[in-house]
Formats: sequence, structure tokens, C-alpha cells
Amino acid sequence: MGFKEKQFRGEDLFVTNARIFTNADSMRAVSSMAVRDGKVIAVGDDLDPQAFGGGLPVLDLGGATVLPGFVDAHTHVEFSAKARYGWLDVRNVDSTEVLARLQRATEDVKSADDWIIAQATFLQPLPSRQEVDRVAPDIPVVVRESMHRYQANSEALRRAGLLESVGIVPPGGVVHVDAQGKPTGLIEEAFHLFPIPEPSVEELEELLARELTRAFASSGVTTIYEIPATRAGVQAYRNLAERGDLPARISLNPVLAPGLNPLMDDLSEWNPEMLGADLASDLIAPGAVKIFIDGDNELALDSDRLMRTPREWGALTRTPGQLINELVWAIRNDVQVWVHAIGDLAQDLMLEAVERARAIAGPPRLSIRLEHAANLQITTEFVERLRELEVIPVPTANFLSTDDGTGLYGFRTLIDAGMQPPGNSDTGGSIAQAPNPWFGIALLIERKNAAGIEVAPEEKITALEGVRTYTEYAAAAAGLEDIIGRLDVGYAADFGVYSVDPRSLEPDDMKQVQSDLTFVGGRRTWERNK
Repeated sequence: MGFKEKQFRGEDLFVTNARIFTNADSMRAVSSMAVRDGKVIAVGDDLDPQAFGGGLPVLDLGGATVLPGFVDAHTHVEFSAKARYGWLDVRNVDSTEVLARLQRATEDVKSADDWIIAQATFLQPLPSRQEVDRVAPDIPVVVRESMHRYQANSEALRRAGLLESVGIVPPGGVVHVDAQGKPTGLIEEAFHLFPIPEPSVEELEELLARELTRAFASSGVTTIYEIPATRAGVQAYRNLAERGDLPARISLNPVLAPGLNPLMDDLSEWNPEMLGADLASDLIAPGAVKIFIDGDNELALDSDRLMRTPREWGALTRTPGQLINELVWAIRNDVQVWVHAIGDLAQDLMLEAVERARAIAGPPRLSIRLEHAANLQITTEFVERLRELEVIPVPTANFLSTDDGTGLYGFRTLIDAGMQPPGNSDTGGSIAQAPNPWFGIALLIERKNAAGIEVAPEEKITALEGVRTYTEYAAAAAGLEDIIGRLDVGYAADFGVYSVDPRSLEPDDMKQVQSDLTFVGGRRTWERNK
């Protein structure tokens, strides 16, 4: 049972003296909205709360702006929470400062079982294994550049069984070695191989609730398509949902092995009940299964690398035949699929597999998604194939901020082609501001990275279009376009309240926007001044 089949419920509310925009691209506001049991029952100008039977608590917003709640269509809240509240922050500093912070962190290590995990950011230079060994010779240390790329010291490699042997790395993972065949400490696509002690379920509940509230709900986010990192994380989400303590709706979208942090070894393990289908709560539901084809960075399966030796072509996790069989199973069992494919060859392979699977099993009820489409490359032929096969392209705006100027993030091209790329943060901790959709929307408008370098300026979109990616488009990506993403009769009363209309702001100001209030099903999940 997904969100589509859930019985949505919540609180009663009458919103008045507001500028309520019922959809993302509307510039005409109405002044009032009636909510009963968590759903919108009326929107209009100067509605009378007594017309709805009375008893609706009145919320006078003093002329504030109300926008539909944001939907984050692809993210990693569990990792984002750990990076923000549990790991050492070394983002955007040089290697010398990284080492200084690591050395200070060793003073707080209390047990031989403790690890130091440091969070860096994309393209940030990382210290070498030997440099980290000098400041932490006996403590396992992993410095994460991103979800995909990490630098480990000798003790971390030893505890992972990677110091002498690199043969145990599963498909998709790479342990880099020097000219003598010794690990350099640079690891890609295999963070789950490090035996890092995980927080308890109770600790994760606290971490997740804090991150969801302070980083997501505070920005007007009301629904999140989460990729859970651990089974303990899944249980923490379930516990929060059962208590009514989730500040956003959560769909859980586990990874199928081989891939980053897989929760399933085989599709036969798909269990909607484990993912929240058995709970009465309207705040949690099973979503899709995520399948990796390649990795990121040098492990993307890309035609540019075919001039190298075969072991440098990229990380191919599965054969084309395996992917076709997985897609056929998913179509026949009515499970949506997200396919991670970054390189052009990986994306071509994915589209070929979708075509074959559709020929065997027919079109899926929910379109298959291509995660990272148009981030780095796009062609007319590629767009036409996406449309022909009804594949949803999912680029990510936040990566513009750390791009080296060679990326694309082709939202303009996709929207002009009639496609609906869903807004998403894809945050795993590398970009601290990523959970805020206004940060991503501002980047799509100004098209500049953190150094002020323009990135594919021809792909600029408007503020209205940006908001639409995080509302209607993101809702439609999971078949929820008639439940969330708008404020209209029959829709969930999920919305953000702002003192000014953020869509009218300049990009630099837009990046800092927080909501004054956020509501999910008429429940208040965030209040700025509380």
C-alpha cells in the first residue's frame, strides 16, 4: 500500500487573511482555505468558516504567502542527518585544515571501537592515507567527499579487510591502489564495506526527526522520497510514523544490490509492509526500488573512457540481461523503479533495457525513473527516447553549486520538451544547504557555481518553473499528482507559509529562505520563531 492507497487524515483548520497560491505557477492568490481532517475542502476569497459546519480553528496569517508544500523526489535524509549532527564537518576547507580538525577530533575518542567520520564536499581535495595516518595512527578514519567517494586511513582499511586484499569488493566498488598494488586509501562506491558502528534505532529517531524538522520542514518541505541507508533507519521511520512524530510524509525507496548501501539482495525480498504499508499512518509508505548501473566520478560508465583500459571504463554493476529481468519483475509486480545511471553508456543501456522490458511485460503503471539524467549530457535523440519510453528524467539542481563548470543540469531542455523533471536534493551530507528547495531553485535561475562560474546558462528556468519541479512535477513522479503538489479541493493540506513570496526574490536572497510555518495534513510541523 503506497501513499495512493493510504487514508489521508490530519487536523481541521481555516486559513484566512492570506495570499494562497493553489499551484506553483499561479500568480493569482485567493485569501482563504478550509481544511477538514487534513484535506482541503474549499479555497477561495473571503470564505466564511461557519459555512463548513463551524468548529474549524482559525489561522489568521496577516497577509502572508501560502504555497503548496514542497516534495523532495530523491534524497538521503539518514546520511544527511549523520553528516550534520554526528560526523566531523570538514566541508569547504583545505587539506591542512582537514588534518587539523581530524587531529582535534582524536582527543574525543573514548573507545577502541570509535571511528571518526568526516564529511567533506564534492571536488574537495582530500588528504592522503599517509597524512591521515600521521594524525590518527590507531583510530579508523574515513573522510567522505560524497556518497560515492571517500578517503580512508590504514586503520579503517584494516578493519574493513581492505589493507592487503582488494578482491572482496563487490561489483560497483573500487579500492584504488598505487604502483605497488597497495591501497591508496581512496575508495569509491563502497562505504557500506566499512564496519562503522551504527546509531541505535532510538538514536536514529532523534537524528532523523531533527534533520527532517530543521533542514526540510523549515524550508517548506512536506513530502520526501527517501532512500534509507540501514534497516535501523527504516525502523526509526516506522516508529516516528506510528507516534505521529514525522514532520514530513516519507516514502521509503530501498536500494537493490549491488549498489550503495543496499537493503535487498534480491527482488524477492521486496516487502511493502516493512516499508510502512502495514501502518495506519498517512505519513509513511513504500515507494520504489532503486537500481544502480554505474557509479559516479571516474566510475560513471561513459564513452569518454573507452580509450582507457577496460578496468577504467567505469563501474558496471550488472549485465544488460540482469537489468531487463529486474525491470520485467518490477513491472509485473507493480513496483516502480529508479535507475541510477550517470555516464552516457549507462543511460543508453538503461533505455535499451526499458524498451526490452516494456516489450516483454508492457508499460509500467508508474513510469521508470532515470536518476541523474541531463546532469552531464543531453541530446535531442536522448530526449526523444525518454519521451518514447515514458521515462522520467531526474536531474539535480544542487550539484550546480559544486560543479566545475562542465556540467549541464538540463532542466530548460527537458521542460521545453514537455517533460516534468522532479525537484530533489539528492543530499547525503556533501552540500549542507541541499535540503532547502529554495537553494536549488535559485541555482536553476542564476546557473552559477560557488565560485561564480556560469554553468550552462542556456538551461536557466524561471522561479515559477523551479517551484513547479518541487511540487507538481515531484508529486507526479510517484503518481501522486492528484493528492499532493497543489492546494485544491480534495488535496492534502500540505503547505508552507512565508512572510514574502519567495518566488519574487533575487537568487542570493532566495537561497536563504525559510518558511515561517509548515503544515502537513493541517498539522503544524515547523514554526520559525518557536
